[in-house]
Amino acid sequence: MAISAQNYTVVRFSSCALPKQGRGKAIEELHERGLLVTKFTPYGETLPQVDFVNRSMPGLRLLTASYAGVRREGVQQDGDLLYLCMTLTGTSLASWRAREMVLSDGDAVLMTSEEAAWTLTSPSSVNIAGIRVPRSAIAPLVPKLEDTVMRRIPRDAGGLRLLRKYLEVVADDDGLAAPASQRLITTHFYDLVALALGTKCDGEAFSESRTVGAVRLAAIKADIVANLHEGDLNATMVATRNGVSVRYLHKLLHNEGITYSEFVLSQRLALAYGILRNPLHSRRAIGTIAFEIGFNDLSYFNRAFRRHYNATPSDVKNGAGEKSNFVEESTRSHGRLKLGRGTANK
Repeated sequence: MAISAQNYTVVRFSSCALPKQGRGKAIEELHERGLLVTKFTPYGETLPQVDFVNRSMPGLRLLTASYAGVRREGVQQDGDLLYLCMTLTGTSLASWRAREMVLSDGDAVLMTSEEAAWTLTSPSSVNIAGIRVPRSAIAPLVPKLEDTVMRRIPRDAGGLRLLRKYLEVVADDDGLAAPASQRLITTHFYDLVALALGTKCDGEAFSESRTVGAVRLAAIKADIVANLHEGDLNATMVATRNGVSVRYLHKLLHNEGITYSEFVLSQRLALAYGILRNPLHSRRAIGTIAFEIGFNDLSYFNRAFRRHYNATPSDVKNGAGEKSNFVEESTRSHGRLKLGRGTANK
């Protein structure tokens, strides 16, 4: 399935819709008919599986995929491009001509347009991510770029860890389709790819750059939103999970003009507002909803909600006291974290 908007294209494919019996042959035939650009052939005893999402925008292509029981044969690409392929989970064998490389659980390899015709063998389940960027965007940032091609990049490289987090945060089609977001996200990926390969920028200065700060902030916000139901959610827990100090976490949020407590409260209130307006939850008690999204004190929830929305939870639940479109937009954006100002200016 393909989705196309101005300067943004999404192609999705899943072999799950194909019958298990003869699935490998069916996937091969899709390639032969020109419906799949990449050729997949059955490999090993595992049921063949091919699932991927390919997102393209000016200057950047993002691929997330899951393979099992197949051999993937790449296609040589036109243009002076670079491909960073990461094995997120599982183990795969990457080969090109006489060279072979085992990639496991976070390892990565950089390829050029010529080496894009590499073969990936996945006898068991493996999740990968691929990032395609112009060479011209990376070469000025990485000394001796050619020395990094077709060499295993270990999973613990700092840039790779940030890339994995960032991919999770920005994989949202609504956000990626917006031209302003595309420009910001593309710049972030260029910087993070350079960091993973070995940027010639000063390491300490780069760690404080707009990109790293924005990526860490986006990951922190996503972490908080995913764990709002935890009544004891605190800054120490979030900082530890994201590999930063509590002080740095507070600093990132302060640069956005908000405190940790304010952000958590605003997200919980937005979540509560959306639940209360949903007819599917009309029979649920307000207290139950409040406690399930992390509030430990019903009186505090009621006061905070009324102060924020100028309406009581009961008003909203009963369809009265509707606020302006600002409220609706605030609620809708709850699941689509903004990247902020795109800078971690200190």
